Amino acid sequence: MKNSGKTPLLRARNIEKKLKVKRIYIKLEGANPSGSKHDRFAQKIIFSALAQDKDTIVAEGSKPYMLALSYYAKIYGIQLKVFEFKNQKWKSKLSETFLVMNHQTKTKPKGRVFYDQLSLKDNEYLAVENYNHLGIAEHAYTHIAKEIIDKMKRSADTIFYTHPEDYKNSLYNAYLNNYIDNHMNLPEFNAISYDDYNREELTDDIIKEAHALLARYEHLNVKKKEVLPFALFLYRYKNGDLNGGEHVIIIDQAKTRVKIRRLESFDDFSKEELLSYVDHYLDVYSDPIEDAKDALENAIDKGFILIASRDDQVDGVCVVVNMGFNQFIPTYHLAYIGTNPKSKGRGLGTELIEYAVDLADGKLSLHVDLDNNRAKKLYEKMGFKHVYNRMIFQNEE
Repeated sequence: MKNSGKTPLLRARNIEKKLKVKRIYIKLEGANPSGSKHDRFAQKIIFSALAQDKDTIVAEGSKPYMLALSYYAKIYGIQLKVFEFKNQKWKSKLSETFLVMNHQTKTKPKGRVFYDQLSLKDNEYLAVENYNHLGIAEHAYTHIAKEIIDKMKRSADTIFYTHPEDYKNSLYNAYLNNYIDNHMNLPEFNAISYDDYNREELTDDIIKEAHALLARYEHLNVKKKEVLPFALFLYRYKNGDLNGGEHVIIIDQAKTRVKIRRLESFDDFSKEELLSYVDHYLDVYSDPIEDAKDALENAIDKGFILIASRDDQVDGVCVVVNMGFNQFIPTYHLAYIGTNPKSKGRGLGTELIEYAVDLADGKLSLHVDLDNNRAKKLYEKMGFKHVYNRMIFQNEE
């Protein structure tokens, strides 16, 4: 099971070049298991119910929230009880984990009266989005900002995101703590609601352009409604409100078209298949076959192997071995990384390395050929520093 959180923070280098902006980061909350930031809240709701020995959750909320609850409820063996009001037949189709209470003749109630009057059984737990457990929601969404701060190692100038209010408080509190602990400036927070879809400055042209930039230049899967934070950034950029700086856009349901997964064994891909990808994609930088096989075995046992695919076609492979140290040298070492030559220029290698850095908690080293200046520049931009040159003893007879 993949937990919620630790979603990618994509450096939008292609859009930066297009717009001539210093740095743009996009937080891809669609990389959560059920596809949205709601996973963070939903998983903690499940844990809260379990901690109180509750076996049923009475739930209400948006489709992404209900989908997230369904995902974790199924894993942890909790029953979901759902009220299906008028024009909400989607709930019956959403998941087999729902116990649907049919209220088709009634309109979904506004306010808290309906839920305040509910008489719950002993083992039932009420979890209504934007109604109760707001403290849990704030705690869950605080981790989004913490992940951004940890990855950037500095403060942002602006943050663009969709609210509700608990989301805003979460982001603000995390950055306020960062200000107190590390004396980094607070960013400017720019919130936009889904209800602002028809806001005057967010014209159809701006929204279409925002969507095209994300899809064409950064290869993201995102619905037009979800690009609102980026559309607001784009509007302010075109209006001259943003000068240089470093900007973060949090998109609730965006994810890369590239699917990256960690191999747990050689069941899905044999050693021979992986060796063929390593040999083909690394080309002139490939090692002897026995060296590569040794690295693969270490990676599966103690490190990790990442496979990147697009449309079920393997486009990249990343092999990270465990060096066995905690302090002396970085714990993990990127032994091999290679991408399909047809995918060059799409940022796939960068995405694999960023994923590896996250899994290694930053404790990652790599080797680069001294003559490969292009690769060295890329790694330096990603935060790697040239510390030493490796020399290997060879007993030549």
